[in-house]
Amino acid sequence: MFYFAWADAADTTFGPSFEIEDEQMIALEIGHKEGEHASLAMTVENPRIGLLSTGRMQWGWLSWLDDANPTAGVEPLFFGRIVGVPSEPQGNQVTLNFVARPADYDAQKLALAETLKEAPWWDPIWIRADSRSDPDAVIEARAVRYHVDRVSLDVTVSDILTGEDGLVDFGGAFISDSLDIAFDSPPVRRVFVEASITWDQVAAGVVDFSQPLLDAFKAAGSGNGFNIRSLTGDGLMQDFPEEDDSIGGGWKFGPCSITRTDGFAVPQDYSQVVMTNGTGQFPIWTMKPVLQAAYDVSRAREEVLTFTLEADCQALLTEPGDEEVIAINVSGQADELIDPASTDFPEGAPAIGDVRARAYFPTTRGLRSLDYLVALARANILERARCISASFTVPFRAGIDLSCRKNASIADPRIPGGEATGKIIGYSLSAKDGALFATVTIGCTIGKGNTVTTVPGTPVYVDAGYVEDGYQVQSGMTVMPIAGEVTYEDFSAIPPVDDGVDFFDMRAADLVEQITIINPLPTQQAVLSAFKPDLAAAIEALNQVFTEVDGDLKKLTIGSDDPPFKTLYPITVSQLMVPKTIDLEAA
Repeated sequence: MFYFAWADAADTTFGPSFEIEDEQMIALEIGHKEGEHASLAMTVENPRIGLLSTGRMQWGWLSWLDDANPTAGVEPLFFGRIVGVPSEPQGNQVTLNFVARPADYDAQKLALAETLKEAPWWDPIWIRADSRSDPDAVIEARAVRYHVDRVSLDVTVSDILTGEDGLVDFGGAFISDSLDIAFDSPPVRRVFVEASITWDQVAAGVVDFSQPLLDAFKAAGSGNGFNIRSLTGDGLMQDFPEEDDSIGGGWKFGPCSITRTDGFAVPQDYSQVVMTNGTGQFPIWTMKPVLQAAYDVSRAREEVLTFTLEADCQALLTEPGDEEVIAINVSGQADELIDPASTDFPEGAPAIGDVRARAYFPTTRGLRSLDYLVALARANILERARCISASFTVPFRAGIDLSCRKNASIADPRIPGGEATGKIIGYSLSAKDGALFATVTIGCTIGKGNTVTTVPGTPVYVDAGYVEDGYQVQSGMTVMPIAGEVTYEDFSAIPPVDDGVDFFDMRAADLVEQITIINPLPTQQAVLSAFKPDLAAAIEALNQVFTEVDGDLKKLTIGSDDPPFKTLYPITVSQLMVPKTIDLEAA
């Protein structure tokens, strides 16, 4: 026996007051498909009133009392809102259509989506800024569908393969002639992913090059590693760099100074030359230099990660290679402020953390981005791996608890392997002319039901256990982003493609291309000795060999027309292990 009661939107709790017959029902059908709202089509005697008139209740409760089990009480079957005026209102019978969509559906969906933003199923770096609040974008990598309960109107998500509310095992208890096995679109065997990450590598700081300068003078015989020496120190001091003087290549001079130390810090020294016309005594200047260079650069960087995920599935097509291949191309900015705010980043943190970094994908945060891409490719494969549907009809009372959050199984010798299990992707409950039935459709996957495990890899530098995990590369090591389903090989050994500059470790010795001392002290002394006969000529000659410094620092900038530093990461990914819920290869 069926009951129908008009209700208000707020009447979301079923009770005895709704066990009435507000309309004279003739036939009804409840239908629910995965990812859609449940609907009710109810044929009633024409009430010949305006069902949508102001002040009328527009929601309704449909319930059922099983005459074969009256002690179980009345059970609610559907709660929803009428969606339009009936067609052919002049007839004696009209069909009313209801939909089980809560009044606050959008708000529930948005609130639920926020709780789903977690790794590895979510990474905003791959989502356009204007789509990050879109609930449908949140579940793209999850292989789930939004679900609205046809009675409680609660909004949840449900996995497309595994029903959260359990398994209904019908066995062979269905109408034999109702069985229909359908082959849907062929599975996607392969998903190719190409992901590009860009950012501006920005760095600023000061490097002290005093020691490389001192070492260069020492090597030229013009110092001891602590001071520099020259017979033309006055000119050297006058021409010493000043702060903000441009160097080029992203460099300019920082705070620089040179101080004469002979006579008070070190003893006064002279280069004495005996001439025919007198004795020349030339003071040797001893000086303490401080040479610093500042940099403030921005360099374009790009990383391109590629992999192909293949499905571990049973054969469905006779011609190998005919299967569809899906290509996923995404891009993101590693320096966009998308991660939670912190003390250092009160307005939100960039995914790369520190924009001085040389690489993104090999980092912990970068691996999270890769995990999401693997999950996204997985979702595309699983969607199409559920490529066989089985439909069958059971008694009405066996279907009143059906839900698109459940799995169902049946057994029949006509099915390959004798049985089929799958997610309920659609069902209907119908009552007409005294016949009460429930029709169920399940989606079956044609995977092989295998699993995958990780490989520890082989230590590259020292024996295993000598250092803690993470301190050395493990050749062949695999990582499992989704338990039991897929792995990928560690790629941390791939070096960044750039000029080798590490802005976290700016060592002067690594940044000096060359420092040459022109006319060092030994050269000047040799010139004086060559002009012994004439003191005036010696002085004139010395003026032509004044000490100079020529040097080059590593260039930090790239030209505006030059391409960015680009590193390629070809990732080796295992096959995706797909569940086997129907055995097409059964003997």
